[in-house]
Amino acid sequence: MRPEILAAVTAVLWAVGSYFGKRGMAQAGLPPQLGLLVRLWVSALVVLAISSPRLAELFRAMGNPAGWQGVGKIALFEGLLAGTLGMLSFYAALRGGELSRVVPIAFTTPLWGFLLGLLMGGEAFGWTKALGVGAVLLGIVLLNL
Repeated sequence: MRPEILAAVTAVLWAVGSYFGKRGMAQAGLPPQLGLLVRLWVSALVVLAISSPRLAELFRAMGNPAGWQGVGKIALFEGLLAGTLGMLSFYAALRGGELSRVVPIAFTTPLWGFLLGLLMGGEAFGWTKALGVGAVLLGIVLLNL
C-alpha cells in the first residue's frame, strides 16, 4: 500500500482513538497516565503477537554496533521521548481540553517533520512542501479561533 494512503489511515485511526480515549478517560474517571497505560498495554500485546515470529531479527540487529545504536535511537526517541513523554502530554491535554482544539495542535507533526527533514535530514527545500505546511498551520489557527 502506498505510504500516503497508510498515513491517511493512520490519521483517521488516531482521530477516532483520540475521541474515544477522551470519552473513556472521562467515563472511567482516569487520569491521563492511566489512560495512556491502558492504550500501551493493548498496543504492546497486539504488536508482540504480530512481531513474535520476527523477534530474532531484533536480536540479530542488536548483535552489531550499528544495529545496537539504531535500536537505542528507537528506544530513546520513539519509546521515551515520543511514546512516553509526548503521549503523556497529549493525554493530559486531551483529558483537560476540547478535542477539536487539542488534536489539531498536537498533530502539527507536518511542521516539525518538515523542519527536521530540512535541517537534520538533508532533504531539499520545496515551495510546495512549505505551502502545504503553511496550509496546515493556517487550518490549526482557524480551528482554534
